[in-house]
Amino acid sequence: MKQHILHTALLILLFCTINCQASTGISVQFPPNNSYVENEEIIIVLSLDKQAIDGIRVVVGENKPTEISLRPNSANACFGVTLSKGMNTIELLALKQGNVVAHKEMKIFLRSDLFPKFREPPADFKRYFFHFINNEKSCAGCHEMEPTLSNLRPEKPEDSTCYACHAKKYTNNAIVHKPAAQGTCFSCHEVLAGERKYTTPKPDEKVCYPCHNAQVKEWKSKKRMHGPTAVGQCTLCHNPHGSEWPALLRMQTTDLCINCHEDKASGTHVIAGFFGKGHPVRGVKHPLKPDREFTCAGCHNPHAGNTQNLLNHDNSNMAVYCTLCHKK
Repeated sequence: MKQHILHTALLILLFCTINCQASTGISVQFPPNNSYVENEEIIIVLSLDKQAIDGIRVVVGENKPTEISLRPNSANACFGVTLSKGMNTIELLALKQGNVVAHKEMKIFLRSDLFPKFREPPADFKRYFFHFINNEKSCAGCHEMEPTLSNLRPEKPEDSTCYACHAKKYTNNAIVHKPAAQGTCFSCHEVLAGERKYTTPKPDEKVCYPCHNAQVKEWKSKKRMHGPTAVGQCTLCHNPHGSEWPALLRMQTTDLCINCHEDKASGTHVIAGFFGKGHPVRGVKHPLKPDREFTCAGCHNPHAGNTQNLLNHDNSNMAVYCTLCHKK
């Protein structure tokens, strides 16, 4: 009987120790667990017990762990992580002298209209936006949360209020959109008095067309428009901050197209030659632009055109159209 009581007491003590350990050292302020977002970068804000921990290790999915440096005199930690499309499991490990003393796990879903399987988050997930007035109060001790007139047109990106947290949008891409490169975030993001700040008007055309008006005028002169162009959904294909691909595309051109045009996913066009091979849409040079890879956009205009298939030239006779490249 005494052994049974002792065994039960030890189990209770072990259970309490594990649960106390899991809740000691760190607590997540933002974002809430089971949230969904539409941007690849998300800022995590933690409250810390600096007596209980001296370091943070972050693991996102299958990626390598990242060690987070803690500021000596701050009871908070904030850092950005890069999400993959779909469900992301983020593990937060609190360290003391290299040992894990607390563990937190959160689920964040990165939603994307571009990929059918990532369009719908789980039913119990809620859309997360950070820039609400009450949320910003937790960061105001270290960060300037109210933009000034100088932030509208900073002399350099580092002078922007946004830079401290969102520097990756400025520096992590081979090609950076001009407003992001200059730190003029408020060219696109609205500075409005209200509970939620820094929204962008929808549809995207309200933001994009005033600068890209010459292209828009040309598109509207055509008989037919590509679906995203017709509804003003520019950011479906283009990243508004930066990209590794020309024209700020979200991925390589052909890969981008086949997300919707799934029947072309084989990498060869539906039109076959005399030998039964399809027309290549990747891996070969463009005959008229040798410095570029040939992609879907080699023949089709991704925005608008006068033919049913949005061909880059208005030839209704396909044989004539093909001779633009195939001259022999």
